[in-house]
Amino acid sequence: MRGAKGKLLIAASIIALAAGGFYLTRKGSPADPITMRQTGESTNGGVIVRRRLIDYQAVINEAVARKASFLTMTLSRDIVRDQDLKTSIRFTPFPDSTARIRVKYHVEYPIGYVLAPGKFRVAGDENGLVISLHKPRLIARPSVKLLSYDVLESGVLIDEKTALLELQQRIQPEAERLAKAVLRRPDVLPVSERSLRGFLTPILARQGKAPPITFEYR
Repeated sequence: MRGAKGKLLIAASIIALAAGGFYLTRKGSPADPITMRQTGESTNGGVIVRRRLIDYQAVINEAVARKASFLTMTLSRDIVRDQDLKTSIRFTPFPDSTARIRVKYHVEYPIGYVLAPGKFRVAGDENGLVISLHKPRLIARPSVKLLSYDVLESGVLIDEKTALLELQQRIQPEAERLAKAVLRRPDVLPVSERSLRGFLTPILARQGKAPPITFEYR
């Protein structure tokens, strides 16, 4: 009988270790009910089972320690506008010249989560984690790049480079105002969650088990 009990204890130990952090410290009857204590220690009759408790908040904090924000996606859109551009030719008798120009810009919006200290909270255990944070937002200014331009009405552009730079400076504030509409796109939330979950899951798996992650927004 002792041999049978010893084999049963070894088998129980192997199963417990495979479950991720459980181990037995002394013999007892496996038929007794198990109760869990706040310390992570449970008893099964004469068997004491301790579970390795993981501080998931600390694990995730360490993973994002160098990231004030986490880029999840970049959304693009093109903006076409007609602009009036006035130029003058210095030290000449020629009057100011006004040209009406149609410009096309490519704008990219970097979107992601703010993960600075205190900006998110982790709750739960190995059965499931809930990460509370703010919804995805613009994490940097949109980048604006001129794609093309056409002069619609006559005008003279003496310094074309300076003129186009002025037009780009005009379109930058408009691109930033459009960011709110871009963030309301239906794909922003699921894509962002999938990206952050994909980043965290392998890190959590190194602890022995990667719990399912859900997101809760403040």
